[in-house]
Amino acid sequence: MNEFFNALKNKRARKEFIKSVIIGFVGGAIDFLVVAVILYIEGHEYYPNFFSVFAGTTISGVPHNPPTSIYLLANIVGFVISFVFNYAMCCFFVYEYGNVGRNKKGLLKFALFAGIGLAITTLASLIGFALLSGNVWWVKIITTILVALFNFFTRKYFIFNIALIRDDENTIQL
Repeated sequence: MNEFFNALKNKRARKEFIKSVIIGFVGGAIDFLVVAVILYIEGHEYYPNFFSVFAGTTISGVPHNPPTSIYLLANIVGFVISFVFNYAMCCFFVYEYGNVGRNKKGLLKFALFAGIGLAITTLASLIGFALLSGNVWWVKIITTILVALFNFFTRKYFIFNIALIRDDENTIQL
């Protein structure tokens, strides 16, 4: 953790972190929106309007629980669309050395770490869902913050790091 704060003393690292947070929020918003659209399409007859999906407000007053398969599908589709957006933005906007990851190996590393992030999200969602008594959106917000930190570190140090080009010994090989 101390290394993280020392790294942020560097102006370039601070700019990358701020850009990463902004892109993370936009990617998260894309993910949330896709999930909400799919959940609304599945249960439109239960909700008075689209925004009710976020609040959980139904016409009958009884919460609507979509089938698990629909919820999982919505999360996977949201994740994939957000993944594509995040990869493009990291390559062209966030990281000074974004071109380092703009190749097949970079994409594979990005996908590997995104998969680990998805596993963290899934595990944290299962635990959080049980602890927060089924509030889908609070769980999603908390897990998104945790995974955003994981994403910044892995992308900064293992994908979009110019030193990796010069240091084959410490490069993650795929």
